[in-house]
Amino acid sequence: MGIGTGIGTGIGITEEHRALAHSVRGWLARAAPPGDVRELLDAESPAVPGVRPAHWEALAAQGLTGIHLPEAYGGGGGDLLDLAVVLEEAAYASLPGPYLATALVGAVLRRAVSPGTGDLLRALAAGDRTAALALAPGTLTATPAEGGHRLDGTAPPVLTAGAADLLLLPAATADGERWFLVDAGAEGIAVRPHRSVDPTRPTADVRADAVHVPAHRVLPLDSALVADLAAVLLAADACGSAARSLDTAVEHATVREQFGRPIGAFQAVKHLCADMLVRLEQARSLTWDAARAADEGARAADEGAEKTGGTGSGARGLAAALAAATAPEAAYTCAKDAIQILGGIGFTWEHDAHLQLRRAVLARQLLGAADTHRLRAARLAEAGARRELALELPAEAAGHRAEARPHLAAARGLTPAGARRALAGTGYAAPHLPAPYGLGAGPVQQLAIQQESREQGIRLSDLSIATWVVPSLIAYGTDEQRERYLPATLRGDLRWCQLFSEPDAGSDLAALRTRAVRTDEGWRITGQKVWTSAARTADHGILLARTDPDAPKHRGLTYFLVDMKNAEGIDIRPLKEITGEALFNEVYFDDVLLPADAVVGEVGGGWRVARDTLGNERVHMADQMTFDSGLEALIARSAGLDEATRTRIGALAAEAHALACVHLRTTLQQVSGREPGAGASVRKLVQTLHQQKVAELTLELLGPDGAVDEPAAGRRALHGFLMSRCLTIAGGTTQIQLNVVAERILGLPRD
Repeated sequence: MGIGTGIGTGIGITEEHRALAHSVRGWLARAAPPGDVRELLDAESPAVPGVRPAHWEALAAQGLTGIHLPEAYGGGGGDLLDLAVVLEEAAYASLPGPYLATALVGAVLRRAVSPGTGDLLRALAAGDRTAALALAPGTLTATPAEGGHRLDGTAPPVLTAGAADLLLLPAATADGERWFLVDAGAEGIAVRPHRSVDPTRPTADVRADAVHVPAHRVLPLDSALVADLAAVLLAADACGSAARSLDTAVEHATVREQFGRPIGAFQAVKHLCADMLVRLEQARSLTWDAARAADEGARAADEGAEKTGGTGSGARGLAAALAAATAPEAAYTCAKDAIQILGGIGFTWEHDAHLQLRRAVLARQLLGAADTHRLRAARLAEAGARRELALELPAEAAGHRAEARPHLAAARGLTPAGARRALAGTGYAAPHLPAPYGLGAGPVQQLAIQQESREQGIRLSDLSIATWVVPSLIAYGTDEQRERYLPATLRGDLRWCQLFSEPDAGSDLAALRTRAVRTDEGWRITGQKVWTSAARTADHGILLARTDPDAPKHRGLTYFLVDMKNAEGIDIRPLKEITGEALFNEVYFDDVLLPADAVVGEVGGGWRVARDTLGNERVHMADQMTFDSGLEALIARSAGLDEATRTRIGALAAEAHALACVHLRTTLQQVSGREPGAGASVRKLVQTLHQQKVAELTLELLGPDGAVDEPAAGRRALHGFLMSRCLTIAGGTTQIQLNVVAERILGLPRD
């Protein structure tokens, strides 16, 4: 399922959710066309209280008003994630009216079913009643009265309360905050719609003057649960708005020409659009997991097994806070960026871009600014709340594990290097590779083998650069090359380095200048490589060199294998980095002779060999807690810090959890046989910057000790900070990666 023009994957990633989103999108195009939305935007007065939108009956007939409610109450038997999928599409279409607010009240009542709510749930599921919910009590107070409570005061602005038949209101009591269900037409209730920032979903004043609420309408609700459910649904709504803004920006950047070119060819515009996609994918991933956490918590509560771990209220609150900190902000910033890309057109009333900004402002004002939720996330994390992400494999995985068990047993108790050596000949050291080097395993089998290996305590040594070399040799090497290099490499006996980067080429590998000239003896190599790790210890290297200087840049390169120990004319010079260490190297080739059979693939076809190495892609996903050791260390000391710093830690927590969620979603899509989408690209862009931020804050919190490069002071933190600067450079700078995302994923024109 793609949102709008097909950019990215929506909140839901299963085939069922994709089909649901596609169906809802088609229905919305007919039921709520843009012209209807414009009429509300152009209306000169607030909505008339009690009047439902024209599409409401059809919405109910589609089963969307009760999709998340139990079948016993006339609902569709779905869950909060199903509803989130629908709300994302509804927001993308700028659906007006009380759908979100009514759905939220239904979700809350579903978790507090009582004798007074069963009939109301049926009415909400059928679309016979609409509802609204105040997110805070304002001045509302409740005092005991005969047969119930007396309600007085005014709630803060309530989303679409003017179109609601039923109001769910919190109020202060002598025993703390309690929740009250009242009819909008009850005596003493006054509802006045506002001229709202979002005319399609206006807020309203709700005032209570000596309103009697019977005992069966006083609900035993946890305010934190209500806030979490509101956060999830408003986050889902925000994802749809952000997606609409992104599509609007990309479509305009593709066709709008300035200076004789589409503006999407300009790097500044590319980067804005790519950043929008990164924010959207983080928002979708966090909203997806927050909905799952709420659903898991509800099931655990139904079974009487509410926990404080991965499915309990702490984990639910943490996931909701992270989504609330991210998704509305994504909608807000993406709307602003879309208007910027549209230029003067975006500033006009006639263009719909400002509608997405208005919707984002509304959610942001009602739910609270991002920093509020970041601080809440930090406090929950300080108190021990964690959200564990577990990968559940299909039933066939059990068979793969049983099949792997006796083979893996040979490596039990061995060192990682010994385990690799023991398993290399069986195919279990690299099951993703084709036989005879691996098992030709698909994603499910690979993950099943990983699970079985973990259970048996087996770890394999890392192949490092060889993980790239091996697929290249399998796909393009000769039989002699494969026989000579692959078994020894997979055993860990041959170490490799990569000789691609050059001082003047940077991220543009096609601009390489190292020359390879054919001779009667083979190939003569002259040139310089840089940033080569492991050059001093590697047995062999993979080298890209220019063999045809007259051919187009990408076609004149050839891929070579280099004997780093025995080839004459190689000069390896340690390259001292800003840390004071020399992990990398400069490698000089002074008329180095390589044999004719050192070429991998075709002469002039090196670019293809270098890029096309993922045909048998390795899939990896471990069940994990989503904060790494650096972030955990920050959380451990955060309780004594000021709120501004704790808010920064909360922002880092949102990034870390988004990274884990993106990874899990990507893996689940691979397991289901689908393309992984934008996840891998987004993950690299977010992860490198995230690691830098963690390193920077870790150093900052040391104060004066962080300036001292001695073991007893801040040496480790200082080293981590300095070392982190390479993260956004290595493997292609962040700026180049943004270009790649803009061009390959968003389809913007090349410069």
